[in-house]
Amino acid sequence: MTNLFLIKRSINVSILNWLLLLLTCPFMGQAQQKKQLQESDYIKWGTLNVKALSDDANWVSYQMSYENHLDTLFVQNTYTNKTFAFVGAQDAHFTGKNTFTFLQPESRLKILTLKTGKLKTFENVKRYEHALDGKYILTFDQDYAKKSLLKIRNDKGDIIDSLANISEYRLSSSKKALLYTSTVKKQIEVGIIHFQPYSRSIISKDSIGKFCNLVWQNNAESIAFLHETDSVSKVIDLNYFRITDKKLFSFDYTSQIGTPENRTVFENTSLSISPDGKKVFFMEIQKKDSKRKKDSKTVEVWNGNDKWLFIDKQRIESKMGNRNLALWYPETNRYSIINNDELSNFILTSKQDYAVLYDQNAYGLQSKYYDEVDYYLKDLKNDTQNLILKKQSCDPNQIGFDPLSNKILYYKEKNWWIYNPLQNTYINLTDKITTSWDNNTEPSAPHQFMAYGNPGWSSDGNNVLLYDAYDIWLSAIDGSKCIRLTRGREQNIIYRIASCEFNNSSLISYNERLQASFDMSKDLILSLENTENHSTGYCLLNPDSDVKLIDYGSYDVSEIQRSTNNSYLYKKQTYDQSPWLEIKRKTDGKPAVLFASNKQQKNYFFGKSELLYYKSLRGEKLKAALFFPADIDPLKKYPMVVYIYDNMSDEIHKYVNPSLQNSEGFNITNYTLNGYFVLLPDIQYELGKPGMSALACVTTAVETATEKKYIDKSKIGLFGHSFGGYECNFIISQSNLFAAAVSGAGVSDVIGAYFNISRNGIFQSDMWRYESQQWRIGKSLYDDKESYSRNSPILNAQNVKTPLLLWTGKNDRIIPWNQSVSYYLALRKLRTKSIMLVYPSEDHSLENPDNQIDLTNRMMQWFDYFLKDDLRPTWITKGVSL
Repeated sequence: MTNLFLIKRSINVSILNWLLLLLTCPFMGQAQQKKQLQESDYIKWGTLNVKALSDDANWVSYQMSYENHLDTLFVQNTYTNKTFAFVGAQDAHFTGKNTFTFLQPESRLKILTLKTGKLKTFENVKRYEHALDGKYILTFDQDYAKKSLLKIRNDKGDIIDSLANISEYRLSSSKKALLYTSTVKKQIEVGIIHFQPYSRSIISKDSIGKFCNLVWQNNAESIAFLHETDSVSKVIDLNYFRITDKKLFSFDYTSQIGTPENRTVFENTSLSISPDGKKVFFMEIQKKDSKRKKDSKTVEVWNGNDKWLFIDKQRIESKMGNRNLALWYPETNRYSIINNDELSNFILTSKQDYAVLYDQNAYGLQSKYYDEVDYYLKDLKNDTQNLILKKQSCDPNQIGFDPLSNKILYYKEKNWWIYNPLQNTYINLTDKITTSWDNNTEPSAPHQFMAYGNPGWSSDGNNVLLYDAYDIWLSAIDGSKCIRLTRGREQNIIYRIASCEFNNSSLISYNERLQASFDMSKDLILSLENTENHSTGYCLLNPDSDVKLIDYGSYDVSEIQRSTNNSYLYKKQTYDQSPWLEIKRKTDGKPAVLFASNKQQKNYFFGKSELLYYKSLRGEKLKAALFFPADIDPLKKYPMVVYIYDNMSDEIHKYVNPSLQNSEGFNITNYTLNGYFVLLPDIQYELGKPGMSALACVTTAVETATEKKYIDKSKIGLFGHSFGGYECNFIISQSNLFAAAVSGAGVSDVIGAYFNISRNGIFQSDMWRYESQQWRIGKSLYDDKESYSRNSPILNAQNVKTPLLLWTGKNDRIIPWNQSVSYYLALRKLRTKSIMLVYPSEDHSLENPDNQIDLTNRMMQWFDYFLKDDLRPTWITKGVSL
């Protein structure tokens, strides 16, 4: 029996009725009179995510996720709208034209036959895989890292084979074969299953140790794996198996190499087989001295001549150890180390005949996130190396590798270049092109992350794709031509290759660098964004460089999927219309709406958004997104909260679910439902004037917004988080425009922050943030003390008259919590109204839902207190005692 909802019995009946109501309410009787949305109603709101489109585009899959975690997966017919729904379902896939598989709680795999609605359930399945285009389903009864029973099923779920004690497996890239290791009768073995025709064979077996780190060559002609024979001493053999002639090569690492510097094969290494199948790469690591114990009392020597901060070097050595990339040639048994202590960083070229080596700290302390380095090219065949690039940024966005050769693409001197190792030639690809490939020529003060990038290469290996600010270019790698494929600059439209195109066109190199290639003889999906009004959409770029729209307009379009018959599924939204799904079967056809989320919104008053335009001090046109209160009365005046952080107007079409769980404590919709205007302005920066630029742009944006007669000029609030928190701290030290402000995790002492060591992933001096990135001062403190002082909130704190609520996470790894403490102490000293909220176990943004709710409520109460004269919150008037 097929029901619309197939939900486990433990789900409360009221929840089922609620879900049914959400699906059926558009078809219910006459529209009800709208009412005010209350906090108790927020739980009804969910978030829509596109999951999959079947190959024939007859079925779609999407998910609604909720804060109560009753996430629901839907499967819907695109013609009849027949719909199935499954609460808690995950890891879902279409296989072929008639099958849909997914996991449900309590370790159940379910297979839905789409035509009949028949559902099969298989117990004790923790995870599963599809093989050979869905003709086989592989099920496992345990999670990863646990030995599992593997059952191999046909597409109907019938078991055709099984293997016990599977400890590791890898599917080939085509999913036509499975490499596995298992334990059978106290014997460990490595085997291969081929699915067409079905066969199973053993490659190697032993009675001791374990096999691990399985890897396929990209074309599935060979495999490699490790054999650990002693888990204590870490005695490890490398193994390589050539499938064509079924020949196994082994490399006894310990006996061949001995233990130089007490090194061994890194057990968690990612083995890699070169495209030609002749080389195997792996990582060595220095063994930890079990007798040596870390002594917290041992002095740390921080030498001023060190090129690498002591604390970051300490982090690397303690977590990652001293690693080297090693190379083994199975046919000759030759072995070599590729990098060294002087040049410890490495990147392999795509054919893996060469390695690019560099020392990330070659030039010592640099005020850049991506340091400048010297790149050396090492020929792995003859073990020679030479310098190829000097003082080149190590920004991964400024170097790329041709997927079909050893050629290297790099950005230098405002141009893109190709280096050919075989000929030792450098070719400037773009010197005859009049455009800017980085943001250094943009009106606003630039920062270091400048190159717009190289999204990929043509699949024939003859061309490379490049981005400028608006367009996509195709450049021949021999430098003979460089043509613009789109015409975005003339239309103020940014064209980019859609993310879905990277799914099946990208290879991950040994260093996990994405290398994408695109068949330029076929249509390519591009995303569009209009920089003037933030309209978005998708289009097709065909081989003749013509652009044909799929969809485009005054809304936000995202998550596009394409079927094999060229139908297109995507999500659309506006601020006042909850996300909905559309399908378009032909580019010249009319899209059809498949599903609209949060249909209950029609019963409530809701806000709207509008784009405002104003001018910077230099006269350039800027934008701000203005959000209106729900059920606005044109005869009343309303307070407004200004939310700042660099450029924010592109949020104009983004739908925001009402929610108390907000990592920054702020939710646009909550405020519009509570009778507020919300303004999100863009800020244009001048070099050396981050605070003053924010002050000028925000002031002008507020003046433009308050020209609307229903905004109360005396009831304006200000909020910013992180860099926006800094801007908030500074603005209120220069202006009395705001009646109340909230600063989250913001810098107050610019000079102190300049000398901070950030703990965000790496331990790095924060000087780069000020000299070459977001703070945009552009010089060191000692070259421009005046700019640092002039833009420092704490040095101007005596001017603050605006009541300020500060909040911070005590474990903030980006902006230390004492930056908020310092401003709090300064304002306390000056007897300025301020309160600070400190969340002891939180980082830069709040993660604990209870803390998110607490912060969201307190921020709203703060603004209500000062902008609505709501004097009820005693924590504001009297404080809170322990």
